[in-house]
Amino acid sequence: MRDRRRRLHLAVLAVCLAVVAAVAAVIALDRPGAPADFGPAPAAAGRSALPQRTAPPSPAAPAAPAGRFPVRVSEAPPPAADPPRPLVLAIPRLGVRAPVEAVGVGRDGQVAVPGNAEHVGWYRFGAAPGSAAGSAVVVGHVDSRTQGLGVLAALGSVRAGDRVTVALADRRTLAYRVVSRRSYDKAAVPLARLFRRDGPPVLTLITCTAPFDPARGGYLRNLVVTAVRTGV
Repeated sequence: MRDRRRRLHLAVLAVCLAVVAAVAAVIALDRPGAPADFGPAPAAAGRSALPQRTAPPSPAAPAAPAGRFPVRVSEAPPPAADPPRPLVLAIPRLGVRAPVEAVGVGRDGQVAVPGNAEHVGWYRFGAAPGSAAGSAVVVGHVDSRTQGLGVLAALGSVRAGDRVTVALADRRTLAYRVVSRRSYDKAAVPLARLFRRDGPPVLTLITCTAPFDPARGGYLRNLVVTAVRTGV
């Protein structure tokens, strides 16, 4: 009887260990390591879209959700000429297709990200997709505590040469080609290069990336993908 009970206990222990291993594997797959960089770093330029006027801070900002975009900027007036608004961003190979919202700066001084994790946000105080110069910045969630995977969760799998399209309000669709993917510690994100209003025209996609540390506020790095325009 004792041998039978001992065998039963060992079998239960083996099942428990298998479950723990399976859960650990799922967690590892769910939060992979930061993807390897490729392509050139974002180009520098003289005039930045970083704001001159500071947005009012939030007196009691809530804890950042898992996919929060952390770059701290402030609000600035939009450029004088308003180009057609971007409406839809697509990355066909990755199966990404997302409505685009125009965003600015939240009360906490950070770039606002759409509350809907299936949408992306275009930083409306900088360059717009299709502008003759500058970096058109689009941000989005990698995931959300309440909504699961975000629309840019697959951005870490982007490859050099991948096609990106942006549909505009004037019924044109701009075509871009990915040229670089780089990750940065949040404190080292090159803001002036990403949020610039002059220099070569590019599309800049930004989301969060591993490592993930709940004790330190969530994701510790940002993923930056740069694409150059190839046509309309």
